[in-house]
Amino acid sequence: MTLRRRVWEAAAAVVDPELPVLTIADLGVLREVTVQDGRVEVAITPTYSGCPAMSVIALEIGLALERAGIAGARV
Repeated sequence: MTLRRRVWEAAAAVVDPELPVLTIADLGVLREVTVQDGRVEVAITPTYSGCPAMSVIALEIGLALERAGIAGARV
């Protein structure tokens, strides 16, 4: 499995803190994963402008990636 795929799968499993029955992938919050020169970046988009959960979601993505053995990702 590629690094990009590992990152996507780990991030996609993060649940929305306001709707814990749905993942951020289900909601379309997870937009893109890029891997370039060993650097990982995860792009997310709020479900609506000013969504207060974005900082929590970014933190949860970072933790999920660390648990998957992927450190230093930028969210």
